[in-house]
Parts: sequence; C-alpha cells; structure tokens
Amino acid sequence: MCSATLGRQLRVGVLVVCCLIAGVVARAQDGPALPASDEQAAGAAPAPAQKIPRVTTTVEVHADVKNGYMPLSAEFGSMEGASLTSVPQSMMVVGESLLKDQAARLLSDVVKNDASVGEDYAPVGYYGDFTIRGFPVDLGTGIQINGMTVAGEQDVPLENKRGVEFVKGISGVESGVASAGGMVNFVTKSQYVGEPQAFDFATDHRGGAFGAFDWGLPRRFSGTGMRINLAGEDMHPYVEHAEGWRGVGAVEGEWRVDSATTLRGDFEYQHKVQRSAAGYQLLGGSAVPTHVFPSVMLGYQPWSKPNTFDTFNASSRLTRTFNARWSARLMASYSRSLIDDNVIWPYGAALDANGNSLCPDSPYYFFCPDGSYEVYDYRSPGELRMDAVGEALVHGQFKTGGVAHDLVAGGSLFHRAVDLSSSTVYTALGVENVNGQDVAYAPETPYLQAGPSALADFNHQTALLLQERAQLAGGVTLQAGGRLVRVSDLNYAKPRLLWLPQYAVMYAPQKLGGATRSLTVYANYGVMLSLGPQAAWWVDNANQFLDPFHTRQAEAGVKYEHGILLTADLFRMRQPFFYPKVIQAADGFCTGNVSAGDLCFEAQGHETHDGVELSAQGKATAWMQVSASAMMMRGVSSATGTPTFDNKQVINVPRVRATVFADIAFPHAHGLHLMPGWSYTSRKEATRDDAVSVAGYNLFNLGARYAPGGADGRLTLRLYADNVLNKRYWKDTGANYGDTFIHLGAPTTVRLSAHFTF
Repeated sequence: MCSATLGRQLRVGVLVVCCLIAGVVARAQDGPALPASDEQAAGAAPAPAQKIPRVTTTVEVHADVKNGYMPLSAEFGSMEGASLTSVPQSMMVVGESLLKDQAARLLSDVVKNDASVGEDYAPVGYYGDFTIRGFPVDLGTGIQINGMTVAGEQDVPLENKRGVEFVKGISGVESGVASAGGMVNFVTKSQYVGEPQAFDFATDHRGGAFGAFDWGLPRRFSGTGMRINLAGEDMHPYVEHAEGWRGVGAVEGEWRVDSATTLRGDFEYQHKVQRSAAGYQLLGGSAVPTHVFPSVMLGYQPWSKPNTFDTFNASSRLTRTFNARWSARLMASYSRSLIDDNVIWPYGAALDANGNSLCPDSPYYFFCPDGSYEVYDYRSPGELRMDAVGEALVHGQFKTGGVAHDLVAGGSLFHRAVDLSSSTVYTALGVENVNGQDVAYAPETPYLQAGPSALADFNHQTALLLQERAQLAGGVTLQAGGRLVRVSDLNYAKPRLLWLPQYAVMYAPQKLGGATRSLTVYANYGVMLSLGPQAAWWVDNANQFLDPFHTRQAEAGVKYEHGILLTADLFRMRQPFFYPKVIQAADGFCTGNVSAGDLCFEAQGHETHDGVELSAQGKATAWMQVSASAMMMRGVSSATGTPTFDNKQVINVPRVRATVFADIAFPHAHGLHLMPGWSYTSRKEATRDDAVSVAGYNLFNLGARYAPGGADGRLTLRLYADNVLNKRYWKDTGANYGDTFIHLGAPTTVRLSAHFTF
C-alpha cells in the first residue's frame, strides 16, 4: 500500500515537473520573439513563403500572457530595488498578480507558494506562526513591512500590499537578534497618481463577503501623492462557530520635498473579531486521532467570547540623494498589536472532580488514549505587543583602481515590549472526547476576571551595521559585512555585545548570449544570534527563558533569468537542540529539588538542517506563466543526551515539499485563463523519536480568470478553488511553546471575485 501510494505521488510529481521543464526549455530555445512591426522597423527582410510548422500553429491559438509572476526586484532592507539575481542569498517573492489569482487574504494563503515555508500553529481565527527551512519564525523580530520590523502577532492585511518576500536563511546585515530560519517582508503598494482606481468584491461558497477600495488621489500639489485602501470582510470559515468580521484602513503617501529629497509614510489599521479554533493533541502522546473532521470546533461553548484584534503599523522614510553615487536614508516605524485572547481550550488529559487525570498512565499534557480531554476557559485580555524601530543608512559607490565598491553603513535601534495579564483565567470546565458531541458547560462560578496587564518582556537592541561589495574584473563580486549588536532583555541577567557577520562571493558572467539573460553563482556564510526559547509550564524549570544561542549557515546557489527566473541552492544550518529532557538528578538547567524521571527543558546537542531548494517564477512560454518551488531537507537532531532522539527527523519538518501554480491562456477564448495548481508534502513527524507521524498528501487547486476586455479591460472575474478533491490531511505537527499540537487542513474552498478599475 505504502509503495503504491508513493509511486502514485512520484508519478504525479514527475508529470508536473516534466511539463514545467518542457515549457522552460521551449521558452529558452525559442528566445524572445519580436512582433512583426518591430522586425520591419529593424529593417529585417521578409522571410520567403513557406509552410507553417504545426507547433507554430499551436502556439498562435493561445493568447499571449503578461509576465506578472516573475519578481522584478527585492525590497527587503538595503536590497531595495536590487534585482534578485544580484542578491547572494535565497529569496522568493510572491507578487500582486499571484496574490489576486489565489484570492489570498492571510499569510497562510501565501506561504503555500514557497516550499521552504510552512505553518507552525496557524489555526482559524488566530494569528499564525510559521517556519522557514524548518526553523520557527520569531514573531517579535521576523515579520517586516517595507523592511521595518512589526509586531508579528497579527494577521497583516494584504489589501494594500503589492508583494510578500520570503527571505530564507541568515540575512546578514538585514537582521538583528532574530530567528535564524528567515524573515517575511510585506511590500506596500508604492504607486500613487496614475494608478487606476479599483473596487474588489468577493464571496465564497460558505457565504462570506469581501469588499475593498483602492484609490490613488489626484495630484493637487507638485510632488505629492497619496493612496488609500479600505476593506471589509464578513468571514465564514470552514470551522463551525468561527465566524467573524474585520475592517481595514490604510494610507500611504509621498512628498517630494525637492529634486533630491523624498519623504514617504504609510499607516494601516485593522480591527478583527473572530472565534479561534484550537488544534488536536496526540492520544496518549502516541497516536494520531482518527475519524475527526476539520469543520469541528473542539470544546465549543456558545457563551464564550471571540478574540478581538486591534493592530496598526506605521512607518516613515526620508531619502536624500547627494549625487549620482551617494545617498542617505532615515527610517522609523511603530507597530502595535492589542489582543483580547479568549478561547475554549481543549488541552491535556481529562480530569476528575478533584483535578486528577482519568488516564494516569499517559502524559497529562496530551489527550487521553481514548480521545478524552479537559476543556478549559482561557481568557487573557489586554495582551499588548509593541515594536519600535529607528534606522539611519548611508549608501555610496566609489572606485579604487579597477575595483568598484558598493558600501552600506549606518545604525539602528530596536525596542520590543510585551504586556500580558498578570493572572490569566485558565479554569477547567469539564470533559469532552474527540469522537463525541460537544458538551455544554456553564461558565465558572463565580465568573473569574483576569488580572491587570504587566510588563512580561522587554528587548532592546542597538546596532552598527556595515556591508561592502567589491566588484572585481571578470564578473566576480566579494561581499563582507555584519552587525555589531548590543542586546539587553528583561529575561537575561546582563547585556551582550556581539558581532554577527555574513560573507558572500558571487560570479556573474558578463556575456551570456544576450542582454536579456542573467546568470549568477553565489556562496555565503553567516552567523545569527537568537533569543532562547521559553520552557513550557509542565517542566521543572517552567517558564524559564534559556540563554541566547547562535545559528551558523553555509549556502551555495545559482540564479538564471531569461523571461523566467530559475533558482537552485544548497544549504546547511545548525543550532542547539531544545527539548524537554527526562533527567535523573539536578543539572545546570534544573538546579532545585528534582526527582529521577522529571522533565527539564534543556539545550543539548544540535539540530542540523541540510537542504536543496528549487524555484521557477515567470513566463515559461508565450501562453503560460508559472510559480513553482520545491524543497528537499534532512533536519535531524544529534548528541541530544537521549539516544532515541538522535539522528531523527525534527518534528513538523517534511523531507520533501513541492508546489506548482500556473496561468495558462485558454485557446480560442480571448481573456480567459485557466489556473491549475498542485502541491505535495511528505510525511511529518509528530514526536521527537519519530515513532508517530502524519501521512504525506497531494493537494490540487483549480482556478479561472476572465477579463472580457483582455489585459487592458476594466473588469476581471476570478474563480478559484483550493483542495478541489477535498483531501483530508494534517497540515501542521509543530511544538509551539513546548506543546505539540496537530491541525487539520482546510477542505474544499471555492471563492469568486470581481476586480473593477475606473
């Protein structure tokens, strides 16, 4: 059975990859074709009459498609405006065309385009946690808007964004003390006057409704521009009782003070109200639940409050150009996420009236083997996270002899504050079972109130950064740089001063058969410092923050651009392995009164991720554009001190993941495009000894786009369906905050949208 299933998956994957390669090869062999008028203007002699080959006739019956899926440049940090082939690291950019075609509303809708990015606890109705290259993204430092860090505990709205950038691995001078897997950067729409105004309307087969308004204000004063985005959504997700609504408002403006000075600013606010769905846990810590459904909200109680999110992000940027070679930039941003966190929480073993486990032979932080669990009323109002960033950069170019230098230097300040309730409500209500019906429980009596908010974490970073690129003869570029960071944190005894370097070398042949072709071969090495994780509540050193730790990375890759951007890279990343360890006596992590067999959250050994990444984005043929990505990774733990964990694949890290999305012009139908998609994820481990895993899965998506007036028309209709075969699958097995949850993926979802410009 397993061999047959794997064979079918491999055949599907090979078929999709072969189709993609065939299109790319055809595109590369044909080369860019000039229209007839251009050939005549160039003085080309008319070709003698001849029989038109059959393949040419086939191409002509397809309408030409615009190259909207190929990213033009990177906007992340000091890379602003640089072509992706000139950046010596792995990146993937999901542009506005792809966001619209896939009806993306959340970051979880976007990450499916990059095989190196996955979910790490992103339930319906709550903000999402994600992984890049198998490492969790730190929400405090790993999410950015226009290169400025924001409080990641929010669903960043996409209505005013023209792209999402996934920066994979260690990003050198762009990162301070952050998680090492990578960063996510949202890029706002920067066009103002001259951009067509637009309305968007959408619905889905469950009755949801969405409307958005995008308006570039007319230029009233010389050198000014403004863009306004408004949106509202009535949400009816696939999980029962998780209905909600949200409203978004965003303003972005630009003032050209003079010919050399520009001031830009942007502001966005979102209010969202929605119940959140919790995940499942392993039965007895050793079995995956069966006969469960993605539509079920575990523990639902009609009287429970929904979550309320109030978030805003604001930034400004002053740019001054001194001459053709030197410029300076001053940037500042402030981000605020205020959450009333309310959830009926299914967690751990079922309890009797005295609070004792009804399955004492099983771990109390997993569901009981028979599927029973305890239902808790969890309320944490007034959770406030704030990120504030200031940065000053000077960018210059100069020459010494035959070497051209590109220099970036400056400094930055970063503040991160977290206020949480001094005493949250976490009250056991009663017992339910994954295979049974919801049980109605009354609220606790007396009804408890959470305590006032208090400072739970404060992180301050001051950094000097320097990066120099030396362009040598023969297309060779050497890059060296890093950040000198002083970091202090409420949870650590003393500040730390660290140098975080990154080095890279690139080779780009200057002649490659034409000016439209670009090839870059690169290699890089970097070191990152991340803040240590916090221990779960059920270990002996509960809630303790472990020391900051280093991650080291080596990466080599190649990028080729010729109407389509093709990339491939190899990487190795290593950091300490963190886990709850069974101890026999006190040690350096748990020094108090401990007993043999206790659990202590520790760092021991290493976690090494070795992988290969492939991607293709852009126009494969005259009638098809694609966005494709594949990742093969071995992420294993070693020297952990627990033999059963050594040389095992890390939980929630698939060995293989691949995704393809295409836009195909439909033959003989002007303005009609078919948009098929496919993704494959191999099995993911759910325990650290790899004894329990969830099965791999294929997902198929299908969409269509119709523009009655063609590419220049005012109306565009889109129909898009995720998971058209209604596949039942487990999308996530992560150990968020020390607890292992598994989440069911979404069933078939059909969305219809209309985009009208005026």
